[in-house]
Amino acid sequence: MKISETFHSIQGEGHLTGKPMFFIRAQGCSVKCPIREVCDQPESLAFRGGHDMAPATLAEMALAAVGPRGWVSITGGEPLDQPDFDELVAACRKLGLYINVQTSGLRRVNAPWDWCTVSPKAPVSELAIHFAQELKVVYTGQTVDELRDYYEKFSAWNYYLQPCMQDGRANTEETIARVFELNRLGMQWEFSAQWHKYLGVQ
Repeated sequence: MKISETFHSIQGEGHLTGKPMFFIRAQGCSVKCPIREVCDQPESLAFRGGHDMAPATLAEMALAAVGPRGWVSITGGEPLDQPDFDELVAACRKLGLYINVQTSGLRRVNAPWDWCTVSPKAPVSELAIHFAQELKVVYTGQTVDELRDYYEKFSAWNYYLQPCMQDGRANTEETIARVFELNRLGMQWEFSAQWHKYLGVQ
């Protein structure tokens, strides 16, 4: 499996914020993303680079970091571009680890997950999956109608708006204002920051 990096930290985004995890970041992303130029992990976008690691080895590393019944976050890039994705999930589950998949939603997730985070990079009509535990939209000025489409046509337990970081500035105030507006309209969106950046951890 082509890997950009692995590390042990806490989850800094969404519902699982604060939970210790072993992060496996896949190398490469084929998604035509509208915010590709401001991606917060640009080094993981290209399919060149990274290094090859066996799924079983990655699972053992995760177990050593988080212990039995610990969490593994498989992210990217786009982890579902990796042909060994299902094998990695199987290796982790065999060791009793919990799986958090973080994906754009443009690829089907066939392997069993414990928590799926979809950060959509296309309109809801173009997504390949329409259910996840959480939908996390990076806010770049989407209209109320665009966000209403996600809320009404994608089934999730939690709906988050997250600021977009560009040129060293996050549009935090605009994101919070939009969250308030959506709630006034009857849509239960929540605010999610990248708390690990504020804490200075990976």
